[in-house]
Amino acid sequence: MNKEKICSKTLHIREKRDPARRKYRRLLIFSRLAAVLAVLVVVGALAAFWTFAIEPDILTITRLTVVDPDLPENWDGRTIAYFSDAHVGESFDSRRLSRVTEAVNRLAPDLILFGGDMIDHRTPDDDAFISSISDCLARMQAPLGKYAIRGNHDNRLRAELKIAEKILQGGGFQMLVNQSVDLDGILLGGLDESYFGQPDLTAVFPAASPSNAKWRLLLMHQPDFAAELPADSADLILSGHSHNGQVTLFGKPISTVYQGEIYTYGPYSLPDGRQLIVSRGLGTIGMAARFCSPPELMLITLSRH
Repeated sequence: MNKEKICSKTLHIREKRDPARRKYRRLLIFSRLAAVLAVLVVVGALAAFWTFAIEPDILTITRLTVVDPDLPENWDGRTIAYFSDAHVGESFDSRRLSRVTEAVNRLAPDLILFGGDMIDHRTPDDDAFISSISDCLARMQAPLGKYAIRGNHDNRLRAELKIAEKILQGGGFQMLVNQSVDLDGILLGGLDESYFGQPDLTAVFPAASPSNAKWRLLLMHQPDFAAELPADSADLILSGHSHNGQVTLFGKPISTVYQGEIYTYGPYSLPDGRQLIVSRGLGTIGMAARFCSPPELMLITLSRH
């Protein structure tokens, strides 16, 4: 067989093989795409399961220390258990709140504070449910007492406010609405929420106050409103409202709420030495979902140095 015939035969064989190779390549590409799609579906399903079923049921405890040389000596080393935004209902019931109660009592704080939004429009107006939540709150113990403010969801409708007050009062919490109390040498104030309420700082800390306490701790629900307060409004401000967006990417909220857009989560230094701490809360609003923003109980230690 001469050289020309060999080349012709080789070409003829290659021509026959090309359709099979093309079909194989197409199948290979398709199988790889199918594998990638399957992985994406599985990852998406796991992420959704985590977001809706796992993370909302996780309780994290965040420990913070607030240092202020002007803090009264008798408060040096005292602790505050602080939580906010429970939004009690089907997605945050007495079972989940009981875990918060157990954690608070294990931490043995000197003071317990709640930052508003105990309820929302989904909270059952049911005596048995209300009692179950109040019972959980009533089991929380602290020598300096338990205090709360109302959030925008507590204060949206008169009927809803009655439910929130019934729950908190039944749980032994004193509601502060533009009021303050002298707690062993510091002033604890509660500012009304700024959506439906009438926040009045001069009523919280009146100039003619009979108290000699100078150091001020302020509870207020909407954190962005804190920056609008006067420089001498408070030494430490505790807030909530934002939920840190509930769903985050790399710790940054995907969406924010009005007056919770600037200060979304954590400790902040405000002008004139004021300190602000924003909790990401316990419950959820809208979708019962949390991603990289789990429910939170804070333990805040006050220190002079």
